[in-house]
Amino acid sequence: MQKISLQELKRKIRNSQDPDEIITYISYNLAHYTKDENSALLCELLEYQEIFFEAAELLIKTGGADIHYKKEGMIPIIFCAVGANKPMAVEYALTKGASLLVDNPDYLFAIAYIFRQHRLNTIADMLLILIQHNIHFNFTLEDKETPLLLAMKHNSNPEVVQFLLSEGVNKYAYDEDGFTAIHYAPFAKSPYLYKNIITSIDDVLITTQYATYMEPVANCIIKVEADTTFEEFIYLALNAFLHNRHRMFEQIFEKYYYRLHMIAEHIALMWEKASTAR
Repeated sequence: MQKISLQELKRKIRNSQDPDEIITYISYNLAHYTKDENSALLCELLEYQEIFFEAAELLIKTGGADIHYKKEGMIPIIFCAVGANKPMAVEYALTKGASLLVDNPDYLFAIAYIFRQHRLNTIADMLLILIQHNIHFNFTLEDKETPLLLAMKHNSNPEVVQFLLSEGVNKYAYDEDGFTAIHYAPFAKSPYLYKNIITSIDDVLITTQYATYMEPVANCIIKVEADTTFEEFIYLALNAFLHNRHRMFEQIFEKYYYRLHMIAEHIALMWEKASTAR
C-alpha cells in the first residue's frame, strides 16, 4: 500500500463503509502525519462515521490525536459530531474527555442546524444527549437565526417545529429581515404548521420589526411597513400573489394563495372565539 495524501484519506473516511479499510489506511499513513493532522482525521471520522471507533482509538493512542481539536480553529470535534447528528460519536467523544459546554456562541450553529432537515425521530437520541447536558434550544445565532426559524424555513417535518414549541422556545424572535417564525408559516415546507404556531391573539398581532419585504417565491415580493401586524401581513401577501399571478406557475400560485386564505380564515375564527369568550 502506498502513502496517500491527507486530503485523500479524508475523502476515504467520508465515503467509506468499511471500518477495516479505514483502519488499514490510517495504520499505514499514521507516521506521515502530524498530531494536528491526525486530530483533523479524528474530526472527519466522528463527523462522517458513527461506529469506526477502533480507527478513532488508533488515531488517539498511536497518532496523538487530540479530542479537543477545533475544526478550522473554531468548532470542537464533539460539536462537529453534533451538527452531523452522530449521537454515538458524541457519546464516544464524551468518554474521551470532550465537553458539551457551550462556551462559545459559534458552537450553537452545530446545535441549531440539526433542526433544518431531519425528522424528529432521527435526531431524538441527539436531543436527549443535549438535554441531559443542560443545553436548551431557545437561543439566537449571530446571524439572528434560531432553531425554530430554521425549522420553519427549511424542515418539511412538522413534528420538529412542534417539539421546539413544546420546549418553550421564543416564537417572537426576529430574524435579520425583521420577521418572526410566525411570518414564515404560510410558506413553510410543511403546509399546516400555522395551526401549531398561530394559537393566540398575541400571535395575530405580532408585528414586523421594521419596514421590510419578503420574497417567498420568485417574482412575488411582499412589502410591509414597520409595525405591520401578522394579520395585515397575510392580506398584503394575498394581494401580492394576486398582483403577480401572471409571473408564476399556476400551481405555485394556487398552493400559496390557498394557504394564505386558510390562515386568514384561521385568524377570523380566532377573533370570533376571542369575542365570544369576553
